[in-house]
Amino acid sequence: MSSIDKHHRELNEMGEGKCSAPMWMHGGPAGFCDKPAYGERPHSPERMNYCSGNMQRDDNRYNGYVPALACPGHGGPRVRTFKDGNAWCAVLPDFINLQESEAGFGDTKDQAIAELGVRP
Repeated sequence: MSSIDKHHRELNEMGEGKCSAPMWMHGGPAGFCDKPAYGERPHSPERMNYCSGNMQRDDNRYNGYVPALACPGHGGPRVRTFKDGNAWCAVLPDFINLQESEAGFGDTKDQAIAELGVRP
């Protein structure tokens, strides 16, 4: 599998990168997920699910290996945040522009997400 590129490790100025979850085909590596990612998967404690015999995250997000940025499907943030002037801006994945799309603003990322009114 190729090494992780910069766009899998870092967000651009608009708060977007690419998901670094490895993909497999026929038992061999087949690249990365590459869907839009808005940050790294947040830490969550894990517990044994005795019905399945597997470890499960307390937040019920994807618990497979993700080395850097993660898309929402692989447990990453569901909200994109970026700097707009001096303020932080939070937008949903279907963001078009600030005139047409819903957005939240704040002095911190958390304030912007709260203003947007969505769970990250």
